[in-house]
Amino acid sequence: MPVEDKCDASDFQIQVFEPKDYPAVKRLFIDGTMEGVAPAFKEALPHPVNMAVLAGIAALTYALPGHLRWLGFVVATAWIIAVYWCCHMFYAFYVNDKLASEMKDIEKHFLSSPGDCYWVAEHKKLKVIGGMVAVKSCAGASKKEMGDEVDRQYRRRGLGVRLTQTVLDFAQKHEYKKCVLETTKAQKAAQKLYLKVRFQLIKTYTPDINIFINPQKISVIPR
Repeated sequence: MPVEDKCDASDFQIQVFEPKDYPAVKRLFIDGTMEGVAPAFKEALPHPVNMAVLAGIAALTYALPGHLRWLGFVVATAWIIAVYWCCHMFYAFYVNDKLASEMKDIEKHFLSSPGDCYWVAEHKKLKVIGGMVAVKSCAGASKKEMGDEVDRQYRRRGLGVRLTQTVLDFAQKHEYKKCVLETTKAQKAAQKLYLKVRFQLIKTYTPDINIFINPQKISVIPR
């Protein structure tokens, strides 16, 4: 059995980001973000708008002559593909935007202020990055915004909890009153993790892209 299959959170050391970590961090960010496409699609397809469109297609298909009803199946399939494509493009645009801004220069955006930080979880023996977490102070507000990502093969081993707790300890040390993060309705595992470490849902809102995702904000007050 590979070493990585046996490891748990204690096999990783949490340390501040260094430039050499960027390739691994970039990969984690891209892979982790794009994993949201499939869950978002599952949430989007049953949306009333999509159900109404598919029902309309079904009705029109039934009204067509028998030898033309295959067109209805083609149109329905095309619509489903279009919904998936929209979900994919939403996440792809988000990734490209972040890679061109905050992720382009992590040191500048996350390490240039004493109230911000960016950590990575490096395996002590394998020397690979298994997770990362960032925290950034909000201008004019006594709260932190945070976000994290864990490599798929190292999940369900407590690493996400350790990374999140690292942020909460940092916030407490800097006497911040609140940490706020944003996730989506489709990210069930992330929601469970955040609730496990004492976050609470404070807001659910639906922007113009409500067909695809339903963002939620949750926060915790450090002890």
